[in-house]
Amino acid sequence: MSASYSDADLDLKVAELKINGYAVFEGLIPAGTIDSIRAAFSPLLEQLRVRETEIHPTERGEVKTGLGRQQFANRYTLHVPWQPPFAEPAIYEHPALLAFFERYWGSDDFQITCYHSNNPYPGSQYQPWHRDIGLLAPGVGLQSCPHFGVKFPLVDTCEENGSFEVLPGSQYLADPGLEGRYDEFLRQGHFPSAHRLNLKKGTLWIQDPRTLHRGTPNRSDHARPELVLCFSRSWFAVRHPLELSREEFGKLSERGRQLLARSRVV
Repeated sequence: MSASYSDADLDLKVAELKINGYAVFEGLIPAGTIDSIRAAFSPLLEQLRVRETEIHPTERGEVKTGLGRQQFANRYTLHVPWQPPFAEPAIYEHPALLAFFERYWGSDDFQITCYHSNNPYPGSQYQPWHRDIGLLAPGVGLQSCPHFGVKFPLVDTCEENGSFEVLPGSQYLADPGLEGRYDEFLRQGHFPSAHRLNLKKGTLWIQDPRTLHRGTPNRSDHARPELVLCFSRSWFAVRHPLELSREEFGKLSERGRQLLARSRVV
């Protein structure tokens, strides 16, 4: 059984997101669901790894056969096709997840806008410290963000296999003079609040894309795949809408159709 969250629990999670720049939901996804997704995802990821022998600046291929690239040495990005078992309503329509965003935004007017993954293989090294979105208002630390990554690892993550490292509270940093130099400063300076997110399989975590973070070296003997669903306010622009088949669109609940309103049916 997946974890349930009371109103008080959700209020606390919203506060954690606002203060830390991320919120962690332990045990939200049943282990069997994760195992099913991993069994289907691993061949797609391995196929991409074999194909992408060079680091490439842009994504290649198409979603069903492996749209992605080798971003850094032994670290691969891969878009996730909207089909079973990846398109799992028990995850993207989980009542706690949707209630969380309704509390944070004060509205149910939001959609799922992308589905991709971050996958360090053995031998991957540190990513540069970065954020996943540009400054929305230079010089102004906005109190809310219109776009989030909802992430769930397909294996337990730890320091050996390259768990994410985050700098809590950095989502409010909006100094244009620091943009593009975060890695320079964080590698040389003293930042004791940097934190490793070592997570159990079945955990889901929500990341403010403004929060500074980096992938870390995978020194294990296995890949550390993590899937990412993007949730955005309806007015927030996205470059590459999700695509789903008419068959998959027909399976959607009423809420699912609202969540995927900006997707292309092909």
